[in-house]
Amino acid sequence: MTKHNQNFLKFEAVLAHCEARVPEGSLLAAMDYGKKMEFFDANNSLSSSGQLLADIILPTISDW
Repeated sequence: MTKHNQNFLKFEAVLAHCEARVPEGSLLAAMDYGKKMEFFDANNSLSSSGQLLADIILPTISDW
């Protein structure tokens, strides 16, 4: 699996985590929640905290 694919899977995992925690269930609300929790930065990229969360959610991604 390419590095780009790994990064995309990490982003999607964190976004899904955020989406499950907002009552609206919308992607915009999930992104807002993720930014408030500092999982995403101002450019909508994973922050350091978001990377750590992704590693917890997808602990075996490096094995792919």
